[in-house]
Amino acid sequence: MAKVLNSILCFFLILSVAMTSTQVKAQQRCSETLKASDCTIAECQSECLQKHNGTGVCTGGNVGPLSCVCVYNC
Repeated sequence: MAKVLNSILCFFLILSVAMTSTQVKAQQRCSETLKASDCTIAECQSECLQKHNGTGVCTGGNVGPLSCVCVYNC
């Protein structure tokens, strides 16, 4: 009885993962660098929202300046 229950549970787990991956593939995300340096989060978010109705984030490494990158639905 336990083997049958485990098999059914495994089947539904695989099925749910397959359905989730199908939904993820349907949502394509694009990104664009709006400003290459001197990023402030408020300005970045505002510009990204106006241009692409997306989410702006300041990204960069420890060495260089922060860049404004806009992530939005393609």
